[in-house]
Amino acid sequence: MGSGPENGYNGYNGYNGYNGYNGYNGYNGYNGYNGYGGSAESPMMSQALITNRDGIVGTHIDNIPGVVAGLANSPKNLARLAPSVRAALYQSQLGPSVDVTFDTKNDQPIATLWRRTEENKKRRSVVFDEMVEMTGPTIPQLTTQLNHVVGYARIRPDRGAEIVSQVDVPAAFYASIGFMDPARTPYTLELLYAALGFAVNVTHRMKYSLAVKRPIEFSPQIQPMIPTPTHASLPSGHATESFLMARILWKLLIHSKVPQYNDHAYWGDMLMRQASRIATNRTVAGVHFPIDSVAGGLLGLTMADHIFAMCCGGDWTSTTFNAPNFDPADDLDWHQFYAAKNDRMKKEASSDLGVWAETKQHAPDNNAVDPSPILAWLWDKALDEWKDLDPSSKA
Repeated sequence: MGSGPENGYNGYNGYNGYNGYNGYNGYNGYNGYNGYGGSAESPMMSQALITNRDGIVGTHIDNIPGVVAGLANSPKNLARLAPSVRAALYQSQLGPSVDVTFDTKNDQPIATLWRRTEENKKRRSVVFDEMVEMTGPTIPQLTTQLNHVVGYARIRPDRGAEIVSQVDVPAAFYASIGFMDPARTPYTLELLYAALGFAVNVTHRMKYSLAVKRPIEFSPQIQPMIPTPTHASLPSGHATESFLMARILWKLLIHSKVPQYNDHAYWGDMLMRQASRIATNRTVAGVHFPIDSVAGGLLGLTMADHIFAMCCGGDWTSTTFNAPNFDPADDLDWHQFYAAKNDRMKKEASSDLGVWAETKQHAPDNNAVDPSPILAWLWDKALDEWKDLDPSSKA
C-alpha cells in the first residue's frame, strides 16, 4: 500500500475481477472493465471489424440529422467515461491543489506542503497557505527508535501474513470493517484510489525533501522480512495512506447519517485501529521507525480533510510536525493526535522535549477556490452507496 508505490503504481487499469481482493494489488487500477468478453484491441477483432464494415456500410454517408452538442465541462459526462479516464480527471483536480517546498532550520530539513486557497480567475493568480510543515528527526532519535524495530522483529512470525498482504493496497482489511465490494461500492473504491494516487505523489515529494534513512542503514541486525524501498523512511507512505483511507471512510459513514454509524464512534475507532496496525506492521517488518508512522498518520489525516474540502467545501486542517521534540522512546499512538468521536485532529501533542505536533482548523476564505465539481460528483456517488435504501422509492 503506502508502498504500493514502492511496488509499482501501475495506474488505474481495473478491479481485475476482485478475486480474493486481488484487484487491489499493486495499484493495478480499474482493469476489470476491459474487453466485453474479448479484447477490443486484438488483431483478430480489428480485422473482423474491418470486414464487418465492408459488408454492411453503403458507398456514401447518409444524411445526418441534427446532432445535439455535448455538455461542455459538465460532471454529467463523468458517468459515461471509463474509470481510467475519470481517474486522470481526479488527479487533474487534486494535483494542482498543493505544492511542496524545502527549507532547513538548525541543520534539520523541513518539508512544507502548501494548500492552494485563493485564485483570481481573471488573472490566474494563486495563493497558497501552509497545510503541513514537517521537520525531520535527528540521528540520535532514530538510533533510539531502532530499539522498537528490534523489539517488534520478535512478532514477525505472527504478523507475517498481514505484512505481506498489506504491501499492496490493503482494501480487504478496510472492507472487513465497512462493507465494501466493487459491485456494492464502486464509487467509494474509486474515491479511495483517487485519494491514494494523490497521496503517492505528495508523500514521495516529502520523503525526498527530508531524506530520512531506513532502519537497515543503521544496523546489519535489522534484516527486514521484506525488501526495503529505495525512497526515504519519513513520512511512512503506508501510514499516510492507511490513515487517509480510514478517515475518508469514516467521513463517508458519518455523512451517510445511517444510525449505526452516527450513534457509535467505535466505527471510527475501529478504522483508526486498522490504520495504526497497518502502519505498525511496517515497523515489525523492519522497514520503518515508529516516528515515520507518526509523521505519516498526521499527514494522512490532514490530507483527508483537504480532499474532503475539495469535494464538499468547508473547513480544512493545517498541521505542524516537529520531529526533534518527539520522545524517541515512544511508539505510534494515534490517540495522541486524533479523536474519532468528533472527527477532529487534536490541537497539540507534546513530550518532555516540547510540543511535537500542532493542528489548526481553518474556515474557508471568502475568496477560496470552490470545491471541484468533478470531485463533488465522485463524493456524492460514493456517499449514496452508504445510505440506507428508501423502501418507498422506486427501483
